[in-house]
Amino acid sequence: MTENVKQGFYEFMSMQALTFKDPITLVGGAYVSTENFKASTQFASNIVAADGGANTCLQYGVKPDAVIGDLDSIEEKSKVQIEDDRIHFVSSQDDTDFEKSLNRINAPLIIGVGFLGDRVDHQMAVQTALVKHYNKKILLIGEHDIVFLTPPEFSLTLENDCRVSLYPMAKCTVVSKGLKWKTEDIVFSPLNTIGTSNCTTEDKIELFPSEPLLLTIIPRDFLIPASLALLASKAWFSNQK
Repeated sequence: MTENVKQGFYEFMSMQALTFKDPITLVGGAYVSTENFKASTQFASNIVAADGGANTCLQYGVKPDAVIGDLDSIEEKSKVQIEDDRIHFVSSQDDTDFEKSLNRINAPLIIGVGFLGDRVDHQMAVQTALVKHYNKKILLIGEHDIVFLTPPEFSLTLENDCRVSLYPMAKCTVVSKGLKWKTEDIVFSPLNTIGTSNCTTEDKIELFPSEPLLLTIIPRDFLIPASLALLASKAWFSNQK
């Protein structure tokens, strides 16, 4: 297959939506520890790489089910190990490889690794994408924390005196139960009050944000209960889970 024909085939593949009935792991190009890669892929064994995330997958001996992006970060030695029909080339420079992937994936939960803790600008872009794609359930794993967009009605079992940070991406309010510092009657905003470094006063917390604008950040140790809670939660502006 010539390079021009191959590129055209990649572009054709990029128009095909990827639908999964189970949670997936989405791998980005930033550093991913062995612990985080194993934890994510054991819970969500379907694996999609966002461009250079394919390099990470192959380093861990796993071939991704699909690679999505503008292919400027995937190494040539990685590309030749992946079948052409798994590569989805997206030439647009108006969005990140993370967003390119989100636009083409349908799954009950997307667990992202390799998106936090490398470049600050990339991390901020990823956090913005969580809000833009509020209709999808996405959880990002870092070395110390996990972060996700808070569903409209969210209940999670943690442990007493567990750190919980609530970060508003824009103006919003949130009713909460089980937190030390009460959130009622507060208008949260990046320009005013933010809700970082709160903590639990009991094992269970409940959150009811007014808009899909509030990020929840908790210790990475609670990856599995948080993932299960997200799967069980109601989606924004929907009666469906």
